[in-house]
Amino acid sequence: MARIRPNPTLSDDLIREILVRVPVKSLLQFQLVSKTWLSLIKDPGFVKAQLRRAIATETDQTLIMTRETYLTDTENATLQFSVFDVDSRQIVADLKYPYTQGESEQVGPAFTLVGSVNGIVCVVFHHNLSEHSFYLWNPATRQSRVVPACALSTSRAMGFGYDPVDDDYKIVSVVSGPSLPTEVYSANRNVWRKVPDEDYKIVMSGIDFLGNFNVCVNGLLFGVKKDALMVFDLNTEVLNCAIKLPRDVAAAIAAARAVTAAAVGGLNIVNSYEAHPKTRIIEYTKSVAVIMLWANALNDDRTGKGFNKAINMWKLEDDSCLRGGGVEASWTLIFSIDLGMPTELFNGYFSNGDLLLLIGYEDYRWISCNARKKEARIARVYILEDHRYTRYLYRYTESLVSLAGFKQISWNRGYGDN
Repeated sequence: MARIRPNPTLSDDLIREILVRVPVKSLLQFQLVSKTWLSLIKDPGFVKAQLRRAIATETDQTLIMTRETYLTDTENATLQFSVFDVDSRQIVADLKYPYTQGESEQVGPAFTLVGSVNGIVCVVFHHNLSEHSFYLWNPATRQSRVVPACALSTSRAMGFGYDPVDDDYKIVSVVSGPSLPTEVYSANRNVWRKVPDEDYKIVMSGIDFLGNFNVCVNGLLFGVKKDALMVFDLNTEVLNCAIKLPRDVAAAIAAARAVTAAAVGGLNIVNSYEAHPKTRIIEYTKSVAVIMLWANALNDDRTGKGFNKAINMWKLEDDSCLRGGGVEASWTLIFSIDLGMPTELFNGYFSNGDLLLLIGYEDYRWISCNARKKEARIARVYILEDHRYTRYLYRYTESLVSLAGFKQISWNRGYGDN
């Protein structure tokens, strides 16, 4: 009779190496296996290891988005959060709100998705024109916390990112105006700090309107203001609006202004708005790139009522300009592709050698721009039937990251189960 061999015992290190490759949803379930596994999965070192691997291997090619949907019982629409899978080009989960059911009296609340980094999502709910509530939220673990009220009630630019120097998550709120008053919230300190005026590094003048920051890369928040790059250093908490974008951006803006001026003479105002280029900053090879959707409006190149669009992409050659000191930015054009159709830009990011854009005009489509071949492929996005409009999109990576003060979110099953 053959001898029965005992079950092999896996070492702690091997178990750790196996578990770090497991999806977050399964890891949350595995916490119930034993106290040992619970302690391992909650260990800060394991949490960081899981996050590093998820980012390095790009296991989650997903975006978190807000979208407006039609309610099933009325013609009214409501905003909700969804997770969008890039590879399959479809929504894979609808999410509940980042607070426990019954905590808010709002029905179908208005909110803005401020940003997403390391699995932590920042959302601001708008109660009225002057009252807002910020939440920091991990949708994967279903934990969140409310952020103390911000003194700046009329923000014109908001951003959310990670400060790797201090291992801190920060929210930035900037108000339009000559002095650009700014407040920064630190998750570590759980307080807002007003940035002193002398900390600004602003060379531009006449800044009267700002757009939200687009992306956080290497501890810096990036956005666009007209023909300039808007950069906020999350560690030093310094705002820099003195970095010029590529010259072609300024040329496209000037052309759009000419069309807008001509609108007074009889052109359609909608068409003059469509002529303005849509510019975003995206992460590109550990640095940043500029993408611009623009129209040759001066030549009246259009299909039907809409201007035909082209997409340009430039990469930043040297990030030394981001550190201040008056160093001029150097940009290299990666490609310029004529799309030959009217469309609007919602978001984009670089992945696996292609620039992926979510665009929309009469429907929603992905455009995949191959940088090497300078070609664009169009593929339809499979949006749910109740979908009406996409609001915001950010890259999203599931993680186990938890912040001080996080509480478990509780909702009845049935709505937005994920």
